[in-house]
Amino acid sequence: MQNRIQLIAAAAALTCAGMAQAGVAFDANLELDITNRSGKATEGAAPAFQSGVNTGGRVEINANAELLKNGDNYVTARGTLIVPVNGTAVTIDDAWIKFGNSTVDFKAGRHEAADLFPVGKDTVLDLASPAGYRANVLRGRVIDGRLHAVLGLNASSALRFELGVVSEDKNDSLLAAPTKAYGARPTVVYTAGPLALRAGVESYKIGATSYNGVGLSGGYALGTDGNVNVNYARRTSDNATIADASSFGLNLVYGPAGIGYVKDKNDAVGAAAAVDISTVYAAYSFPLMGVKGATVTPAISHSTGNNTDLTEFRVRFNYAF
Repeated sequence: MQNRIQLIAAAAALTCAGMAQAGVAFDANLELDITNRSGKATEGAAPAFQSGVNTGGRVEINANAELLKNGDNYVTARGTLIVPVNGTAVTIDDAWIKFGNSTVDFKAGRHEAADLFPVGKDTVLDLASPAGYRANVLRGRVIDGRLHAVLGLNASSALRFELGVVSEDKNDSLLAAPTKAYGARPTVVYTAGPLALRAGVESYKIGATSYNGVGLSGGYALGTDGNVNVNYARRTSDNATIADASSFGLNLVYGPAGIGYVKDKNDAVGAAAAVDISTVYAAYSFPLMGVKGATVTPAISHSTGNNTDLTEFRVRFNYAF
């Protein structure tokens, strides 16, 4: 109850601030999911999921600062409040500030850096078993107080470099089995007309183990409302007991339709067998009752591997307030 009272107060304050500050724009949207999950395990394996129908989703409230300029210099910021529909804790999604000019910029806070493995229209995309690596360990949205900052350089209108840094969590480093990654993530994005090429490296540590990963992605725009992406990423470590991992993805979005395929793999280590998961997914969005900003999206995902099958069918309702 206290959490909801705080949320109502925060929303009221944001609304009043929007009326008073012409430099801030507010928007909100609802995303409601109804999902049916089913599957089976073979050869005596236990499925790592619970079958049945469930409801999820969230209300997203955004505060967007006006991009203020002083000559070629600018400052902008964004804050996003996420209110789950299932009654769990209210969270923050984006909360960042960005400043710079047309050549160099700096962004810090809770945010996401360049996407090296775009999956397209992933309304539902769940794996039969955890596996793979998608070059996103240091991509961002850090929620535990660690620093995430990205320095960007626009070498030309077509070529952009970014260097992202995530700091170490000292409390986590004291644990017997640390789980939080920290390190550096340099990336480069090249765009030429409809073509977009992305490449990057993640060099990070979790406890005493060092990891190195690489991500490569190529995208091609199909007119104004479509694109196709091909992605590959692979990660290795200096710990012989941890499996190397890789992922390959291919997806297409065209207008309201999307379809994709992802193969996630973990190599064999010692007595542990390799894990190989194949997942296909698709979605299509329809206007809802002819109302602007309202859509309904049926979607399906089927994932197989590691002695397990997982199928999910989801209906997502979206409404932009």
